[in-house]
Amino acid sequence: MNVTSLTINQLSTAIIHLDNDFLIIDLNHSAEQILGLSSRQLVGKAVFELISGEIDRSLISQFIDKNGSTSVQDVVMELPKGSLTVNLIITPLNSEKSSLKNNCLLEIQSSETPKNIQKDLRLQQQSRVSEHLIRNLAHEIKNPLGGIKGAGQLLQRKLPADFPKKYTQIIIRESNRLSELVDRLLMPAKVEKSRLTNIHLLLEQALEVLLLQNQQHKITIIKDYDPSIPDLFIAPNQIQQTLLNLIKNAIEAVVQDMGQNNKTSKIVLRTRIKNQITIGAQQHRQVLKVDIEDNGCGIDKALVNDIFFPTISGKQSSGLGLSIAQSLVQRHQGIIELEQKNETTCFSVFLPMLLNQQ
Repeated sequence: MNVTSLTINQLSTAIIHLDNDFLIIDLNHSAEQILGLSSRQLVGKAVFELISGEIDRSLISQFIDKNGSTSVQDVVMELPKGSLTVNLIITPLNSEKSSLKNNCLLEIQSSETPKNIQKDLRLQQQSRVSEHLIRNLAHEIKNPLGGIKGAGQLLQRKLPADFPKKYTQIIIRESNRLSELVDRLLMPAKVEKSRLTNIHLLLEQALEVLLLQNQQHKITIIKDYDPSIPDLFIAPNQIQQTLLNLIKNAIEAVVQDMGQNNKTSKIVLRTRIKNQITIGAQQHRQVLKVDIEDNGCGIDKALVNDIFFPTISGKQSSGLGLSIAQSLVQRHQGIIELEQKNETTCFSVFLPMLLNQQ
């Protein structure tokens, strides 16, 4: 392995080393991952064989001759895994070695990366605001709630024996329910130890609980798992709470839509490893993606951009579930994203795989 190979393999960016005829001399691990092809399959081939459409090669050569970089936007690459739209940055190698003369480095960037960075930063900001608001709200509620419950209990003891206790029982019962909700809101602040955990086990446990609660509904569950995914170093209770919230929402969406048409109520649970994913401003070599997809009633377009804020919900509920889920995933350097298309709603959980090495 030459010095150039050693250097480019240290980079997380996808890099291809080209000769003066634009033939592939070498590529790093990141390029292999994003292209879905190995160096053995690509070395010696012309890079333009991968590109759909015409690129002005003479213009690129002029830039290289002048030792200048050039970029080409929104290039479609035809790969075994399908079409991939990318931005290409071509930089000449300024070397005195005759073997490297007129060689260049081709950097491959996803054309969606700048949009995704802005989107993820917005989601992270929403999560920080949400967590601060939720914790302040929970603290404000906790003390007076204890007073209401105590007053209800005292009133129940003071009432005559023949006086109906139904109203004081409602006060006490609802106070207990709200107290449990407040405790759950404050719980994420507690540190849970991370350990190697099988993501499919967490999905199955969450699914089992929720299906038991919805036995009366006919829902088709499709499990599209990648069995090769290794265990992740995560806080299992926090991620399981996240999955519970997301699957519960999916079930509620398909149940609400039942009877509206003749379609089969369906939920898809999907796990995949994704390469070269940017979360916020940080690029990760490998990321676990968990999709919870349903064909239910969907989410009002007016709510989509703010769906992770607390109290934002299209249902008659607190609207805190998604906000809490986003906060828990971001504690793992991950993020939850929402996509609606073709009459389906999909929440995707992204968790960096690098965490299983810590």
